[in-house]
Amino acid sequence: MVTLRKTILLTGGSGVLGTALIPQLGHHRIIALAHRRPPSGCDEVVHGNVSLPLLGLDAAVYRKLCAEVDVVIHSAGMVKFSSTAEEMETLNVRGAREMSRFAVDADAALIHVSTAYVARVEEIRAAGGEQASRAGSSPSLYVTSKVLGEQIVRESGAQAVIVRPSIIIGDSVTGEISQKQGLHTFAHNVLRNRLPFVPSDPTGFVDFVPQDLVARAIVTLLDRDVRDGEYWISSGSHALTSYRLTEVIVEEADARGITVNPLRVLAPDIVERLVRPAFFDVVPGWAKTRLDGLLDMSAVLFHKHPIPSSLAEIPGCEYAADVKAGEKAWRASVRRMIQERYRTYATA
Repeated sequence: MVTLRKTILLTGGSGVLGTALIPQLGHHRIIALAHRRPPSGCDEVVHGNVSLPLLGLDAAVYRKLCAEVDVVIHSAGMVKFSSTAEEMETLNVRGAREMSRFAVDADAALIHVSTAYVARVEEIRAAGGEQASRAGSSPSLYVTSKVLGEQIVRESGAQAVIVRPSIIIGDSVTGEISQKQGLHTFAHNVLRNRLPFVPSDPTGFVDFVPQDLVARAIVTLLDRDVRDGEYWISSGSHALTSYRLTEVIVEEADARGITVNPLRVLAPDIVERLVRPAFFDVVPGWAKTRLDGLLDMSAVLFHKHPIPSSLAEIPGCEYAADVKAGEKAWRASVRRMIQERYRTYATA
């Protein structure tokens, strides 16, 4: 297939997905819209703000961008669960609105990066995230803001593709990632012997995808000039179980002489019915906070039913719809973590 060189406006270029996207977009001209930290490897950097009218740009600069840009890849967003509702709304909702508006003004295709966890928004809200005392660690605000962002994109009139990656881990071969994500935090706590148990059904799924796979899927859709539709970049029914995910961490640690204490996998309802009532009156405040954070994180990481997956529909990504490919990628991330912090884990 012959791919025409296009001018891409990329947001979030210095983030986890952006740093994986830029090398795979080398056959196109990349203009990065940067707010604070400009990414490397782009043809041009324009300093602006995705949440402001005209993207925070001078009107002449905005018009010039509209005349040049063929495709917008909007991957910028607020992903920290500890962020406030206002911070989530600013980047994930207003950002979706302004980038959709730009795509319409530029008559450009839009690839909007959302999250696969919109499929579980009600479940996540019900898992305790609506409690004010746990708002500082809950994924509820994040997922809700992504649902609203998608709605704005669909109603904007833009020629839009919505891409929904699940949890992003490091490169499928090297495990390298620019910033650790929630699943890395989980692995870190396991390696540090900081978790008394894993709050999940042992047969529940943990859906993740390596950053290079998400980038490949997006670039494929762009190169094929796909201008509408919704694509789930997730493992789906081929996702690892929570038991196997934890087992891989222990195996990789053992291979490098690191001792990890045995971990029980307990269903979250057992934790809520038995563990919390029995121990919360006698453990210190920091332990309660850690348990709440663990339970809220489990609302995203672990789930009973597979998330939808579109990998088999995207040329060049079919191979990843396989549990062995997922396990291999997860091993690469765990190995990378151990290599980077071996002394920390060896002395835990």
